[in-house]
Amino acid sequence: MSMIYANSEFKQGEAVELNWLTALRSLATSVSFGTPWAQGVMQPNDGILLEDREGKSYPVQTKINAYWPDGSVKWLLHSANLKTDRSYRIVRSSTPSIQNEGGLQASQFADGSIVIDSKLLACTIKQGPELINSLQRKQDGHKPLSAELVAWIERQELQEDCEMLKSYKLSGITEQVTLEESGPLRAVVKLEGYHHNERYSLQRFPFVVRLYFYAESDEVKIVHSFIYDGDQQIDFLKGLAVQFHVQAEGELWNRHIGFTGDTGMFYEAVQPLYTMRSIHPLYEKQQLEGQFVELNVAEHAQLIENVRDNAAWNHFRLQQHACAHYNIVKRTRKGCANIQAVQGNRSKGALFFGSPSVILSVAVKDFWQKSPMALEINDAGGANPTITTWLWSKYHESFDFRAYDTEQHQFSYGEINNQPEGIANTNELVVKLFGAMPGKQAILDFAEDVQLDALLVANTQSYEQTKVFGTYWFQPQDKQYMIESHEQALINFQHYYIEEIEQRKWYGFWDYGDVMHTYDPVRHNWRYDVGGFAWQNTELCNTYANWLVFLRTGDYSIYRFARAMTRHTSEVDMYHSGPYAKLGSRHNVRHWGCKWKEPRISMAGHHRFFYYLTGDERIGDIMDFVKDVDYVQRCDHIEDGVPKENYIYHVRTGPDWSAYVSNWMVRWERFQDTFYRDKILAGIQSLKGAPLRLTSGSRFQYDPQAGQLHYIGDGNYQYHMVICFGAPEIWMELEGFIEDEEFSDMLAQFGEYYGMTHEQREVKSGGLFHEGNKNSWEWPNFGARMVAYAGYKYNNDDLIHQAVQLAALKPEFVRASPGDSDQYGNVAYREVDSVQYVRPIKEVANLTTNTVSQWSLNYIETARIKELHERRNS
Repeated sequence: MSMIYANSEFKQGEAVELNWLTALRSLATSVSFGTPWAQGVMQPNDGILLEDREGKSYPVQTKINAYWPDGSVKWLLHSANLKTDRSYRIVRSSTPSIQNEGGLQASQFADGSIVIDSKLLACTIKQGPELINSLQRKQDGHKPLSAELVAWIERQELQEDCEMLKSYKLSGITEQVTLEESGPLRAVVKLEGYHHNERYSLQRFPFVVRLYFYAESDEVKIVHSFIYDGDQQIDFLKGLAVQFHVQAEGELWNRHIGFTGDTGMFYEAVQPLYTMRSIHPLYEKQQLEGQFVELNVAEHAQLIENVRDNAAWNHFRLQQHACAHYNIVKRTRKGCANIQAVQGNRSKGALFFGSPSVILSVAVKDFWQKSPMALEINDAGGANPTITTWLWSKYHESFDFRAYDTEQHQFSYGEINNQPEGIANTNELVVKLFGAMPGKQAILDFAEDVQLDALLVANTQSYEQTKVFGTYWFQPQDKQYMIESHEQALINFQHYYIEEIEQRKWYGFWDYGDVMHTYDPVRHNWRYDVGGFAWQNTELCNTYANWLVFLRTGDYSIYRFARAMTRHTSEVDMYHSGPYAKLGSRHNVRHWGCKWKEPRISMAGHHRFFYYLTGDERIGDIMDFVKDVDYVQRCDHIEDGVPKENYIYHVRTGPDWSAYVSNWMVRWERFQDTFYRDKILAGIQSLKGAPLRLTSGSRFQYDPQAGQLHYIGDGNYQYHMVICFGAPEIWMELEGFIEDEEFSDMLAQFGEYYGMTHEQREVKSGGLFHEGNKNSWEWPNFGARMVAYAGYKYNNDDLIHQAVQLAALKPEFVRASPGDSDQYGNVAYREVDSVQYVRPIKEVANLTTNTVSQWSLNYIETARIKELHERRNS
């Protein structure tokens, strides 16, 4: 952790220019952001300066998030509190960083408890039944609050004429507390535990919660992750919440309740100052300005008598039932009915409570997108009100994790192994403690900023020039090597999916962040109910396509799309515990429903873009968790559920071994862990001994202990499957890590074979590829970027030309072409007859997400490789 003030003179490549990803409402905000550095430029002991474009320096806390193989810095993570109306830059300094007071102190004591003390907040965190033992805004005389975790399980008992539903409340018990960062500008606290119900001997839903504190900030960010580890047949999710317990004082007319709606606020006092006779000016101050009022007993005797006769509304709830509907209800007391207050479409997801003893707001990110959620306050007129943020609303129907069918459907990739045990979900919320009544606009601004992304990002050129994600995805530097229609199609198909999420309402707690696999132009709907053609999960690396297009464009809407997909695919589509821990579940009607559980779904490469840009610790945990997935056999059944240390089994060079390499690269670059580097090198050395090296097989026997691949000589596995799950991106980036010419030649040889006819391949391989396995090389369009790589490495114009043709944007629907589009790269929409669907929609008839993803990657890399090839020869 460091803060420095250094000379701002710097050389080319020794500064990273930064801009806000999107405009924010607040004038200043706490932010953590990553910066990329080219190999050899930044050393671990170098100093760091954060300054604005005018040269003014700002305090910054910095840590190293990744290293180059030579030990130089690859990624830094910075934390600061900054103004939002200016741009910044991070500058390398030869002067070592020096520690400075940043206004935040974090200490962990022998009993495990942690105390955070910043300029504005004081917080105590301990093991036990409370998530937060005490959180208080300092110097304002306000009372402290506490927080706890709550979950509800519902169990159903069906009888002939009766359905019995029983709900069990579980309370979160923190078993371990870790102080991950201790300041001086940011503190991070990690809490781990389970939800318990001691009466019924229930322990379910392990959780990992992180609390983020910043100097000069009155906000606490909470990242809440939980794992579903129940029995899918009986343990339905009924509720999941973070509850805050506050101490309230003062008259009921000075207890204010607010919810953010679509545009403005629902805002009322527990006891409003209205009268039947007239509108009192103090009522307007209370209601319109959102301020406390002082009533003088002598001056306002009649008003006080009237107001105290008004009903006191102690319980309020905003329920976001679905992505396009919420309602707000309130009631006076237990045993009385809820009264409908208002209805709306999409709440901004924030609750406000203000009293003379505590003033706070709680906002949940992606509130309506991840419905059903709810915000609730109970006993608002009492001494100890409870504020509940329902991440899964207890007032909604419980969630059923069971399979969509009990029969197998093999012809639609529909083999079922419905296993939700071990899937997870992560949500973000922010608590803000105000020093005084803020008024409605300030609450709305806070809620709006929580829904946005407070992030500084580098110019797109910085990611290219530093080569932190490899070299072959850059936008061609010379426009003559761009194909304008293809460049347009890249962006248009990204926006097609963003619009399709809205059009098809692909929202919800378990679904938001995913898209569907294949479209059905007859039903004018996606094949949401057909075997393996429904949810995409990470099939064919739409994750990579999203992030690379964002890095090329800086488009904020694409960032939001990619960020939501990272959150979803890293949690819901992979297993964090249980018999399939570390594996992911392939595409299916249910995200966790497919028979096949594979390492390619959960590999770190899907998520490292988001991690390095934001430093998100939850994603960091997940990427590190899968580093030893090679000990887990890729199949639909794991004997005894225990990995065998010396177990030899079959893997494919891609997508199995390539996924392992992705995980190991991340482990190596994050922690300089040479054990995982050596596993990569052991695998490469094994491949060098096979008849056609990487092109052999593609199935090998694998020894996870030694990291060795043993050639078995069948040569009949489909090669498009080897490369369409991120292997080209992983291997091409690895090439820059290890500087092994034979490995580069192996990749080129693979691409050359992909571009051959069957007859050429049979002759070249000496019969390894023959009539019996010629279909292993079908769908040549999938391999365009590998063919281009071969052309570049072998300096072969014909292969470059062939690759460009394979990556062409074809108006007709073919394998690895992104469906219907015109010659200018515009998506070819058509209007659907209103009788044929439930509401007016437009569609692209011939389209699969697989082909859009693979075409995007093929064009991006082929265009860049062609430029490199022709520039070298010019």
